[in-house]
Amino acid sequence: MAGNVNSVEGPDSEKVDGGCLPDWEVADLPAPPPYRFGRAFRSVLGPGIIMLGASIGSGEWLLGPAITAQYGGRLLWIATVAIFLQVLLNTEAIRYTIYTGEPMFSGYMRCKPGAPFWAFFYSIIDFFGIWPGWAMTAATAIAAAWLGYMPQDVDQNTVRTFAYLIFFACLGIVLFGGKIYNALEKVQLFMVVWIIGYLVIIDLFMVPPRVWWIVIKGFFSFGSLPQPEEGGEINWLLLGAFAAYAGSGGLGNVSITNYVRDKGWGMSSLVGAIPSIIGGQQVTLSHLGKVFRITPENLQRFREWWKYNRFEQYYIWVIGCFIGMALPAMLTIAFVPAGQAVDQWSAAAFQADGLAAKGGRIFWYLTLLCGFWVLFSTQLGGVDGVPRRYTDIIWTGFSRARKLEEHNAKWIYYPILILYIVWGAVAMYLAKPFFMILVSATVGGYLLVITSLHTLYVNRKFLPKEIQPPLWRQIGLILCALFYGIFGTLTMLQTVRTLFG
Repeated sequence: MAGNVNSVEGPDSEKVDGGCLPDWEVADLPAPPPYRFGRAFRSVLGPGIIMLGASIGSGEWLLGPAITAQYGGRLLWIATVAIFLQVLLNTEAIRYTIYTGEPMFSGYMRCKPGAPFWAFFYSIIDFFGIWPGWAMTAATAIAAAWLGYMPQDVDQNTVRTFAYLIFFACLGIVLFGGKIYNALEKVQLFMVVWIIGYLVIIDLFMVPPRVWWIVIKGFFSFGSLPQPEEGGEINWLLLGAFAAYAGSGGLGNVSITNYVRDKGWGMSSLVGAIPSIIGGQQVTLSHLGKVFRITPENLQRFREWWKYNRFEQYYIWVIGCFIGMALPAMLTIAFVPAGQAVDQWSAAAFQADGLAAKGGRIFWYLTLLCGFWVLFSTQLGGVDGVPRRYTDIIWTGFSRARKLEEHNAKWIYYPILILYIVWGAVAMYLAKPFFMILVSATVGGYLLVITSLHTLYVNRKFLPKEIQPPLWRQIGLILCALFYGIFGTLTMLQTVRTLFG
């Protein structure tokens, strides 16, 4: 990686070299609220909750139980490695946003050969990973409650009807709130609290201690793999998908910087946010960020902002991901017969039957509701995240878009959102629920390889040496790329063998 650092020249400089996009203006870094652990919940909590709500559905509720149903708890160590590697990517992407006020996608656009190349590159790759699988899997839970039994192939039209309703409910949420961020924060916080609260109660009172130990031990059984006599050939497609979505996955990790920008961390408070179409008339968004002068006072403020970054990522997102992974895994081991594969039309709550057999029919409905909330929260994150990524790429990366007035970002965001809704409606008609998740996760694993290395490059090139990541964090990003490169290769090899073998 090149070490060509564009550092701020001094207090009197007005511009800083911005690579392939217009130069940044220079200002002082706004001071954060004085950091206190308890105050962090009230002062800046939000981006990590949105990210957790969007993360908890795919890996934790779907792929984690799919893994533990087939292989027990011994493969949960993959989640441990994945979550800790991903949190390095998350925090390093946020580092760029605190310094510039821009999401990391804008940093990518500033790299050679230029914004049009990277816009096309990420848009094409991301397109293959934006299947609306969470709306479909969430719909299997609602359909089960409606039908009184887990849906089968003959019930797929019922599932699709509910999936369309879920998809359009997500659309309705992002129409309101002034800043789109405000509506997302409130909805995701409610769902995360409800989901984890319900699962904690169920696991405490209905899951035996033996199962708790199996799951806890599984998180630390590094290198353990199934033996041939325990299940035949390893399903690398499922394992690769699990590794990619044990956490966020795909472009979801880097997308945290969009929410950090809208929350107003660091220089973002001088930039603005994407306005909602209803109630967002006074919300504006600058096309470009600003960077701060390297002074003792600004560096001290940066360190304070970094404390909030660590708080949200390590105490909210990491712990939330482990809890969200462990609790459904316990239900699966306790209530699902060993070796059972996840069915396409009952993926949302295939633990529900086992819980109902032990606790009564009320637990069947409660678990279906929990499965619905989990997957609805993830689909909500996708319905906002996809157009948000493309909006920021266009808003900053293209000179024609930069001529628009600062309150007009919504007129890029919402047309892209409508296109995504149309694509989702078509995709839900063509594909099965769990298949969508596997395809999205496979693409997501390769995206983690690319974004880890690209984030490392951006932070080394554009950040002053005083706030660049330390060496161990740079090595962590390289390890993240290697980890997902290995899983992606194994997944692809199995897919090729299956197709042509």
